[in-house]
Amino acid sequence: MRLGAHLRGVRQKYGSLVNCIADLLGPHAEVVLHDTSHADHSIVMIRNGQVTGRSVGAPLTDLGFYMLRESARRIETLGVYQGKTDNGKLLRCNAVNLRNSQGKIEAILCINIDVNGDNLSSVGKNDLQFKEHYQTSINQVIDSQIAEASGGQAGDLAAEAKFEVICELESRGIFLARGSVKQVAASLNIATPTVYKYIKLARRKKAVMEHHSKVRPAKQARLNNPKQISRNRSGSLPRQEARR
Repeated sequence: MRLGAHLRGVRQKYGSLVNCIADLLGPHAEVVLHDTSHADHSIVMIRNGQVTGRSVGAPLTDLGFYMLRESARRIETLGVYQGKTDNGKLLRCNAVNLRNSQGKIEAILCINIDVNGDNLSSVGKNDLQFKEHYQTSINQVIDSQIAEASGGQAGDLAAEAKFEVICELESRGIFLARGSVKQVAASLNIATPTVYKYIKLARRKKAVMEHHSKVRPAKQARLNNPKQISRNRSGSLPRQEARR
């Protein structure tokens, strides 16, 4: 009951926006509303689902998980990009994060336009290109990500390579999906606790890298500042500056 009420709330809040865009763009434009609180069956409203073959109850895409993973970076829209379905259908897409009053992403609105045939001329030369999978079950989303990250050799990798696979999956946000840890453990032929351990190490590794990326520019700026150099060498400002 509680779940159903929440889903209805998301549809009531953004449903008119979905209908407005779909009515304007026509049957070649799929307009999708995802409820991010239930990523394994996130689609709560969809118009023209024949474009990707999805319907209400389908999961968030791999790119959607990435948007959630990078929520703190305040990525609001991906910009126009080219996508492709598993059967080769070319799409022109965009997606926007919809946040609640606390700044948390509560929904993602996606537009996927079929640009094959007569619509091919609408493809932009400067469009970004992302590889996105439009799956109908969360297990398919997880499997496709494991296959990409491991090069299709998930069970045959050495321990170090398996750790790198988990680092890649973590960066893509796939561990936000329910059941992903067990599924990854089975595919990599390692224990579930080992996956949790690797995830923790991957997050620590990323935090260290982000820290260094922030420290280096700040350190360089200090080195380029003559006053700071004087302070560093003597422990205090030069006398003429100290008197000011």
